[in-house]
Amino acid sequence: MSGNPSGGDPRPYDLIVIGGGMVGAAVAAALAPTPLRVAVVEARPPEGQPARDGRRVSALTAGSVRILRALGVWEQVRGGDTESIQGMVVWDGDHAGTIAFSAEEVGLESLGAMAPNAAIAGALQTATAEAEKVDWYCPAEWTALERGGDRAVLTLTVDGEPRCLSAPLVVGADGRDSALRAEAGIPTVGWSYGQSAVVAEIHPERPHRGRAFQRFLRGGPVALLPLSEGRSSLVWSVPRARAEGLLDLDDDAFADRLQRAFGPELGRLTVGGPRGAFPLRLEHAKRYVDRRVALVGDAAHAVHPLAGLGLNLGLRDAAQLAEVLAEAHLAGEDLGGEAVLGRYQRARRPDNWLVSAYTDGFHRLFANDSRVLGDLRSLGLGLVDRSGPLKKLLMRQGMGVLGAPNRLARGKPLGAG
Repeated sequence: MSGNPSGGDPRPYDLIVIGGGMVGAAVAAALAPTPLRVAVVEARPPEGQPARDGRRVSALTAGSVRILRALGVWEQVRGGDTESIQGMVVWDGDHAGTIAFSAEEVGLESLGAMAPNAAIAGALQTATAEAEKVDWYCPAEWTALERGGDRAVLTLTVDGEPRCLSAPLVVGADGRDSALRAEAGIPTVGWSYGQSAVVAEIHPERPHRGRAFQRFLRGGPVALLPLSEGRSSLVWSVPRARAEGLLDLDDDAFADRLQRAFGPELGRLTVGGPRGAFPLRLEHAKRYVDRRVALVGDAAHAVHPLAGLGLNLGLRDAAQLAEVLAEAHLAGEDLGGEAVLGRYQRARRPDNWLVSAYTDGFHRLFANDSRVLGDLRSLGLGLVDRSGPLKKLLMRQGMGVLGAPNRLARGKPLGAG
């Protein structure tokens, strides 16, 4: 823990990151090999952070695995409870359309990996806590932000004592209800889906063989994602009122409901632990930057989980912002200046808007109970499944390896030769 004495001059940094979860810690980890001094301000101690919920896991794409490897934390993450994703099967629950993806089709060892959020967050936080030029303020609450002149000044409270930090740029990695975004007056566009995602650990009777399964139903998709030791992680999107009812069921009754929704593909399904639920909505910031402020991760965009890409988009944000800032520092530019922040926004908005659009579009397409539209869905899934070039293009874009425009996405750390 570092900080200035109460009443002293603001402690100077090159960058202040508000939010020390997976995406915020990734920004700090990416910049750790560079000359930039970084402060991370996190409100909750590690054991109290949402990422520490043992039921929450993330589907990391191959591109995100490259980023974590470049940050030097992938071996630590992989040493825990991870499972590689070798393939994915998607089908329309009410019609015959099916599409299957495999790593072999695009020349990859895997499509990615399933990893507990706690393992990802822990590895990134440990790496940054040990970095010479990264200071953590945790638990800490920020109370004021001044953005005048060539630096922003952040006032915070650490263990009941006031601190002041200053930097040319403050990064908001504080989630979909971002206080920094609100303070900066950045508007959002979006809507609630009226759904909640029910999450649980499931034990299938049959081996998943590293495959993820997703069935689209009118009430929302039900997905079983591969975990180690033959287990699967459930993400079941249902209307909010129904989610509450599902949580109230005992394990056997819940497993019966899930079996009817998912089908027989993995044999008998049993529940392996506690269940939880979280509300779903689409929210996208109309801009990612403001005067001496930049947004990353869910603070900039929150998408439907049907493609499992939320964290992956955040890691891409972190990688891109870090590279832009490292290059700007070498060129002697103002890190919080309009030109530098504009480069970050231009690089990330197309990818984030595209994913937001197609996850929302898929949700609406499969939630529609029109028979004609259902037949067209099945036809479309079949055509894509049989169209080699288009299918590979969609897979590589989803895996975050299409083009790999920045250094970390190519698996190369910043500051290396």
